Amino acid sequence: MLTVLVLAADHRAKDLIPQIETVPGVYVISQTDDSFLALARARALLPDILVIDLSARFTGDAATVIDQARQLQPPSHILVHSGDSVVGTVSPAGAVGPAPAAGSPPGLAHELARLAGDVAPPL
Repeated sequence: MLTVLVLAADHRAKDLIPQIETVPGVYVISQTDDSFLALARARALLPDILVIDLSARFTGDAATVIDQARQLQPPSHILVHSGDSVVGTVSPAGAVGPAPAAGSPPGLAHELARLAGDVAPPL
């Protein structure tokens, strides 16, 4: 089971949460549109994955919030999402990755399924 905390504007969360919950074994434990509150909840709830949609309200800017999320202990996977695509990733070890490679299926549900072990990583 993987737990997910979603940081996204409310209107985006209404679309994202059902996508996330289609992935077997992946559960949304919290959602907020406020980055300060999301980081506080992440410290308390310890999600496996933090989905940061760029539609959210950021205290500071998105880059600062992503950097603060990278400092969480224990660390979470971070998926940066915009539109209909994952545009960047940060592993719990701190490795920063670009969006999934061209030709791989786009989208949040696919990346979550990969993290859950249901989809093989791209070659």
